[in-house]
Amino acid sequence: MFKKSRLHKLLPILTVSLCLLSLSAHSEIQTLSMKAATDMTRSDVCYLPIVGKPKAVLVLCPGYNGNGTGLIQQKAWQEFAVSENLGLMGIHFESPVNLLSECQGYYQASKGSGEILLASIRKIYGRDLPILIFGFSGGAHFTTRLIAWKPENILGWCAQGAGVLDEPVPSKSNPPGIMACGGDDTRLGGALIFFKQGRAAQKPWLWIEVPKTGHAMSAKLDNFIRSYFKVLLHPASDASAWVDIDLMKEISATEAQQKPSLSGWLPDRSLFNSWAEFHEN
Repeated sequence: MFKKSRLHKLLPILTVSLCLLSLSAHSEIQTLSMKAATDMTRSDVCYLPIVGKPKAVLVLCPGYNGNGTGLIQQKAWQEFAVSENLGLMGIHFESPVNLLSECQGYYQASKGSGEILLASIRKIYGRDLPILIFGFSGGAHFTTRLIAWKPENILGWCAQGAGVLDEPVPSKSNPPGIMACGGDDTRLGGALIFFKQGRAAQKPWLWIEVPKTGHAMSAKLDNFIRSYFKVLLHPASDASAWVDIDLMKEISATEAQQKPSLSGWLPDRSLFNSWAEFHEN
């Protein structure tokens, strides 16, 4: 027989497993097609009815003109959504390539694509929900502009592999987030500039350079993003920390304010070691 303490530790795992078994047996990925905005040729949202009454929604955004179905099919994201009681969505937005190459089209969340996402959330879940959002490449372009347009709707975010971005400006609402890029990605310089501009505007952002990685997603980064989002969903008082992104050490809030472009914000000190591991290779 299991000891009571051991069984107690296993209960969350068993609950997630049972939920996923029920999901695979009774649920399928669904697609909601919305009216396309100007400069868009497709405005679909795919979603998985994974929990009954989610407390927030996790939105995954693939590369340019990509279909988010592949991302929400991943077991790790599904398990995370179940364990944290989240809605799970992926975007499938498309615009002409010539517009996207100029950072227009659906990348510009304030010109229609952002409202399509918010309206989709209301239609699927019956109300507005706080948003956790992760975007790669073209999805990162959309993500960074969504948080600039509607920061009050964003609980947390990560953007990976976007180079040419709109300069961040100070705002009353500043959702925490991660700016990430592969160390071998040609977009690294632009991503780092964007991060430094955001920190200069006093935004609580974190920088991650994924070692030995080009323009590609990273399982290690995905794992960190989930841990980061989990902390945002369960904030602990006095647990956050400022870090020096060059020297890889914790610093005071005063030091972070004195050199914002070299500092980043961790919502919980428990993330420090896993964050620092990205920069040890």
